[in-house]
Amino acid sequence: MIKNYLKMAWRNLIKHKGHTVINVFGLGVGMACFLLILFYVKDESSFDKFHKDYERIYRITEVNYTEGGDNYLANAYSAIGPALQNDFPEFEAFVRFHIEEFSVENGPEKKFQEPLFAFADSTLWDVLDFDLLEGDKKTALADPFSIVITETMAQKYFGDEDAIGKALKVDGQNDFQVTGILKDVPKNSHIQFNFLASFISLRQLQGGWMFNNWYWPPMYTYVKVPQGVSVGRVEAKFPDMVEKYLGKLTAQQRGYKMQALEDIHTTTDYANELGKTSNKTYLLILTTTAFLILAIACVNFMNLSLARSISRSGEVGVRKVFGAIREQIVFQYLSESVLVTIIAAVIGFGFFMLAMPAFNGLTEKSLVVELADVPLILGGLILIALIVGFLSGIYPALFLSGFSPAAILKGKVAKQSPFAGFFKKVLITFQFVISAALIISTCIIYFQLQYMRNKQLGFDKEQTVVLEVRSLPDQTRIKTFKDRLKQLPQVRGAAVSSRIPGHEGFYDYNVLPEGESAENNMLFMRLETDLDFSDLFQFEIVAGRGFDNRLSTDSLAYLINETAAAQLGWDEDDLNKKLNMGSLSQDGSFRAVHTGSVIGIVKDFNFVSLHNDVDPVVISIIPSSQPYMQGKISVKLAPGNLSESMAAIEKEWRDFSNAAQFEYFFLDDSVERLYDAEKQLGKVFLTFSSISIILACLGLFAMTTLLATQLKKEIGIRKVLGATIGSLVLLMSRGYLQLIAISFVIASVITYLVMEKWLENFAYHIQMQVWYFLLAGVVLGLISFLTMSFKSLKAAYGNPVDALRYE
Repeated sequence: MIKNYLKMAWRNLIKHKGHTVINVFGLGVGMACFLLILFYVKDESSFDKFHKDYERIYRITEVNYTEGGDNYLANAYSAIGPALQNDFPEFEAFVRFHIEEFSVENGPEKKFQEPLFAFADSTLWDVLDFDLLEGDKKTALADPFSIVITETMAQKYFGDEDAIGKALKVDGQNDFQVTGILKDVPKNSHIQFNFLASFISLRQLQGGWMFNNWYWPPMYTYVKVPQGVSVGRVEAKFPDMVEKYLGKLTAQQRGYKMQALEDIHTTTDYANELGKTSNKTYLLILTTTAFLILAIACVNFMNLSLARSISRSGEVGVRKVFGAIREQIVFQYLSESVLVTIIAAVIGFGFFMLAMPAFNGLTEKSLVVELADVPLILGGLILIALIVGFLSGIYPALFLSGFSPAAILKGKVAKQSPFAGFFKKVLITFQFVISAALIISTCIIYFQLQYMRNKQLGFDKEQTVVLEVRSLPDQTRIKTFKDRLKQLPQVRGAAVSSRIPGHEGFYDYNVLPEGESAENNMLFMRLETDLDFSDLFQFEIVAGRGFDNRLSTDSLAYLINETAAAQLGWDEDDLNKKLNMGSLSQDGSFRAVHTGSVIGIVKDFNFVSLHNDVDPVVISIIPSSQPYMQGKISVKLAPGNLSESMAAIEKEWRDFSNAAQFEYFFLDDSVERLYDAEKQLGKVFLTFSSISIILACLGLFAMTTLLATQLKKEIGIRKVLGATIGSLVLLMSRGYLQLIAISFVIASVITYLVMEKWLENFAYHIQMQVWYFLLAGVVLGLISFLTMSFKSLKAAYGNPVDALRYE
């Protein structure tokens, strides 16, 4: 019996090839899109969950309380770990990470600049669960100048030799003994490194001051807490700890938080992150998009099944005349519907596998489908197929099987099914609401991206290449190298700095106007530069003057931005007043490290992304006693051949640097990367909104085809009576265009509310304009009308004799 039903179902599908292909293709594509997006979201949500007991692991982060708002930092200073261990019995263990860039060599032919060089406490494996393949976890990071390397680095530096016990020269002067081989760090770890040196080595390399310091340098500290410990109660004790070690005034400005390990990758509120993060809101939007696209495909299928079932009412009548009972007709409809959805599920899985490489390129991922995932994926798709097949087949099956044969054969089915017509309209409206919402969202994302790309940031980023020079063995000679670059005809100017606007976050310092008491200190960001920097980046001076390299006294002068001036309450009349930069002592006094006169106020510039407001900044000159601050040389290129200019700069580097690796980046590219998440979201939305329109229009095309068949005789009669082609096309299209218009209005309201909330993520953003919505509406309407017109025109131009010859 079942075999017979399936055979009849298959024959019916073959008989109506066009209808079957549209149904199978549309549902298969929808399922493939659903899988692709969910795979991406699953990968983004899996970060750091490979660690055992990841739910009990937290990162200690810092928060600075300022007049302009709270600033959150992903890192904290090195002393926080030992302090927590001493003062808080709630913590099982802590580990600190400090990541820098060093040259690593094993002989003259294997010397490389390595940016992912980390230092970690020997307690690493008490907190985190990186897989040590060779070596002893208890001793691998216990001694000075011991190092653990990844499998890839072991192959790179030692080939097939056993690396354990051998030495690597780091920074050209220190031999580190390899004490362990680590499995390559998983890609879904927010901490990425290739080398892991013992933390105690920092005491030997850069002095004991780095080892347990409350002010510099910032590091990344992770703790593990016992099961059931209340994070809120622990954090409530942090202010007392800060006051104990740093004093009451500092406790009013600086605090600490515990950030769950599993939340780090999907939180974007923290500056100085170790790597790229993924906005949790975007993941929610993408997940919603996945279900909406699947819904469009399923609604399409159900709509077409419903419409097709009405056109097959004569077949049901004949079957009932020959003795078919209601249960048989119901089962026949359901078997056809489920068979089509199962075929669509299998084809959808094939589309998913074929599209994976292209999707990886779109999202800059390297997602792979493991063999163990296949049964789960197919099982999920088939479950969806069974549900969709049942829902799309059950209504027409019950509806048609309930009529008497006489009613069906007299053509009274359509007249007695107002609910079917209403239900069909609801489904069409629903899928076009989704399509319209995706189109409008894509438009708004695009215009926001264009706004961010084109907004004046307050500094000149064009034609600027930044050289990483921290690796030079003799930092005192960097000025000499900069002057040599300025002599090149391909170079318009060059400047040295510790950091670069638009590339990385700055660090805060306590500042105190001269003559004020310590409790009136403020937290400002600091940018350390040379005297040429402000001119090179074309900072706009709104009061006073900029640095002048002809005046030796300017090496002790400061520039501040407008936000800093506003917080100080200063204007042009207050120029040449002195500012102290330093830190607060535990007794509440201010310990000045640098003192200088403010000679000018620069227009606010965005040194981080447009997600954030501008913070107060003080620009100071790098002291000659601190050459290690000279991390970067910004080079303004003259117009001309870019490759020739870079070749000339590289040659100068090779001649000067004693074979240190030549590293650089273009500043405009760096600024673009600040908005990678938005660009990626925009590309994904554009792709899947296009697919949603195609799916919706595919259904519209099929519905128009069925309508043309049903109205064939009416169209023939109207043509005989003198109806024009335009009136016939409008007759077939009017109802659907009205539904699309209603869909667009509903989608506009929903999208406005959602995108208004999304734009609040940016301190600087566009104002939504009516024409954004109108543009999306025109696109949707035009595509829909062209889709319907193809079949409508064909029906309208048909010979009325063909339609009426049997009357």
